[in-house]
Amino acid sequence: MLPLPAPRPRRFVAACCAVSVLVASAPVARAFDLELGTPRARDGYVWVDARLDDPFSQRVEQSLERGMPATLELHAELWRRRIGWFHHLQSSYDASIRMRYEVWNESFRLERAGDAPLVVGSLDSLRAVLTRPLALPVGPLQGLQDGPRYYVVVSATIRPLSVEDIQEVEGWLGGEVEEQRHSGFGVITALPRSVFDAVRNFAGFGDQKVRAISP
Repeated sequence: MLPLPAPRPRRFVAACCAVSVLVASAPVARAFDLELGTPRARDGYVWVDARLDDPFSQRVEQSLERGMPATLELHAELWRRRIGWFHHLQSSYDASIRMRYEVWNESFRLERAGDAPLVVGSLDSLRAVLTRPLALPVGPLQGLQDGPRYYVVVSATIRPLSVEDIQEVEGWLGGEVEEQRHSGFGVITALPRSVFDAVRNFAGFGDQKVRAISP
């Protein structure tokens, strides 16, 4: 007789139930658009303007309005085209903008490394800020060759929720994350990161990505 499987821990069962709820109630994610201008030289760098179009799906809007943080990540690459061979990656640049709704003053806060935080009063204002052209310094001009053609590839990712974000929220609600591991959002954060990411993406709470190539 084959041995019976050991009973699942109650936390595991609760996590599976939470996952089922996420999957059953997940809305369909809608992609946003990204447009790039022609790369230009300025102050010793190659710059490109990236402009997002309609960056927020309904799901992301609802998540932000409920106080859940979101992150816009931009990754830019400068490539040199080579005939008859793989193209060569010259340089790359990364930027990240963190967004959250501050309930106590009913405003949205944007944070970007190296810049002072920006506070706006509505979701429409937040959307207007993010749809302005963002100038990205893709790489230095030094070392670029005359003649070969270069182009820029930019990818933008909206991350509406992460394991760290949930832990931060449960820590804010309960005072300390350690005390909240056995209740509330702890059911979800107890899952391994890979499992959480897979479930989140399948349930429609995953990242939204878009990619564009310059002229």
